[in-house]
Amino acid sequence: MLRRTALKKLGILTGGLILLPSCNFSEEKASVILKSLNITAEQEKVLKAIVDTLIPEGEIPGAISLGVDHFVWIMVDDTLNAGRQHMFIKGLSLFNSNVKKESGKSFEKLRKEDQFKTLAKASANNENGEIIDFINTTKYLTQMGYMQSEYIMTRIMPYSLVPRSYGNCVDTDPNKRINIYA
Repeated sequence: MLRRTALKKLGILTGGLILLPSCNFSEEKASVILKSLNITAEQEKVLKAIVDTLIPEGEIPGAISLGVDHFVWIMVDDTLNAGRQHMFIKGLSLFNSNVKKESGKSFEKLRKEDQFKTLAKASANNENGEIIDFINTTKYLTQMGYMQSEYIMTRIMPYSLVPRSYGNCVDTDPNKRINIYA
């Protein structure tokens, strides 16, 4: 009888030991759930600050209000291959480590003016290709996510699914915005 109990306990212990390495006990977890990317909360905060620097809040909602930072993460996870995903994450980490080395703070903790200057400087600097690729990919995905957000597509530049009939002599309203991204 004791042998059965010992085998049961040994099985449970072995299962627990196998399962334990896959458990993440860190306090900070990213709020975005991705299929193939494992990101930290710090990486999420840095990308959020970069997206906010690219399209800040103003008269109309900025990129953060429209959830573009989540869009960027999801697009990187879904559309980029594994090599490009690795390059994106490496570029993000290198960018933030360079900012920490120069200013002593992480990118998201800098003032808005300093964030803008740092991002412009990193974009102009052609030393590290991974950082440049990361910034260009982030800029592209931020613009795409912003222009295709529900708010922009319905209120600012309405998208019409079916175009109107063609009229060759139609006056256009110069105040009306036309959605060229549709």
